[in-house]
Amino acid sequence: MKALSRIIIVTGLAVCLIPPVHGQINNTLYFMKGIPQANRFNPAYQPNCGFYIGMPLVSPARGGVYYTSHDYKDLIQQHPTEDSLITFLHPLADREAFMSRLKPLNLVISNLGTSLASMGLRTDAGFFSLGVATRMDGSIRYPGDLVNLLVYGAEDGKIYTLDGLGANMSLFSEITAGWAKTIFDNLDVGVRAKMLFGIGNLYTENSEISLQTSQEAWHIKSDFLIKTSLGFADVQYNDEGMIDEIVLNEDLRDLNPYQLARYAFGSGNLGFGLDLGAVYRPTDELSLNISVVDLAFIRWKEEVHHLGYQMEYEFEGIELNPFGFSEGNSIGDYLDSTFSLLADSLSGFLEMGPGPIYTTRLNTKLYAGASYWLTPMINLGILSRTDFRKKFVAESVTASANFSIGRLLNLTLSYSYMNSSFRNAGAGFSFNVGPLNLYMVSDNALNVLLWPDSSRSANVWVGLNLVFGYKDKVDRPLVN
Repeated sequence: MKALSRIIIVTGLAVCLIPPVHGQINNTLYFMKGIPQANRFNPAYQPNCGFYIGMPLVSPARGGVYYTSHDYKDLIQQHPTEDSLITFLHPLADREAFMSRLKPLNLVISNLGTSLASMGLRTDAGFFSLGVATRMDGSIRYPGDLVNLLVYGAEDGKIYTLDGLGANMSLFSEITAGWAKTIFDNLDVGVRAKMLFGIGNLYTENSEISLQTSQEAWHIKSDFLIKTSLGFADVQYNDEGMIDEIVLNEDLRDLNPYQLARYAFGSGNLGFGLDLGAVYRPTDELSLNISVVDLAFIRWKEEVHHLGYQMEYEFEGIELNPFGFSEGNSIGDYLDSTFSLLADSLSGFLEMGPGPIYTTRLNTKLYAGASYWLTPMINLGILSRTDFRKKFVAESVTASANFSIGRLLNLTLSYSYMNSSFRNAGAGFSFNVGPLNLYMVSDNALNVLLWPDSSRSANVWVGLNLVFGYKDKVDRPLVN
């Protein structure tokens, strides 16, 4: 699968070369008062100001890494006799601790992020917001049976199910326009429209792989299809129709800012989307919130290629006759020739070439929550978030306590169940001096102190805004 490795490496390299991208949303920020970008979670939220503008590249700047199965201590372990660290693959490592946490299908998600421009304005017709960002949504899926096979080897008479193996990465830019308004005095509604510009994509459309072992033969079956759009690279094929080389375009390698803008907002791969939200206040102290974010798709048409691997194969092993070798025909030569023939036979099922146009959707998120003002300075919140990924639905719940000291300072503490782990203690602050608004929020900030070896995820969100027309006195509590 050399060609597949090249595609993944080139796509990942392009992600690193293009400006930082828009990452996963931070739950702790949802109920934080005083941060205009809280409306990213719910377009019905109206910032408590007349006008704001986010500083380019730092409002927000964010990143995170997320594992669904393993803690840090499962991957990196203490050497049993020496003062050093070892990986779970070390002969002296506790592999059982690693293997026991594997699920049938496991995910690794990594996101970076920034906003190129953002602003909002309050008018009599409602609160309007505009945004420009470059985004990436990436994940790698691996089945537990694959790790079992690699660590312990193939056991006789066992079926290994490797379905779901693959990687999905989408790199794109967006231009958004949002509107929010209060109706019926106690109901806020909002909508945000998005125009999406695809830059690059790696999409595992189908992944069904199995291995059945026996003493007579190994039965291998595969129905595997990857689609990719590499508008930033030149894909070269050899005479056999196989991918020979993938070369990044010269403009991208040189980081030419004008050409980067052309890649970031090109019209070759277009998409559209919506965010919808509502905030209902049955009393002045209580608010109920619901929103759907990233209900969107991208149509990939530029430099589209496909890689398919459909086959059913019986491997009956290798027969060795120790008396059939000579100085000119050694056992090493025989094994080299046999494995070369096997590799050629398996690669014969590989198909690749320019592919048809295809469509991918963004990973839609559903938020539902409630907040209650104990006092004008203390707010408690509870939030449920459901992430709809390809063949994978992830649920997280966050409880938060938010403290406001006038306009000057807002603090929050949070506790979350996310990525199949209860060990997520977060914190954040928003600091205001004159028009300057500085904030930093993380779902896992306190894990370093409480559970340094037992964390499965880490994220941080920082930003800098200029905020004007702050409403110091309002006729009801605000949740953002």
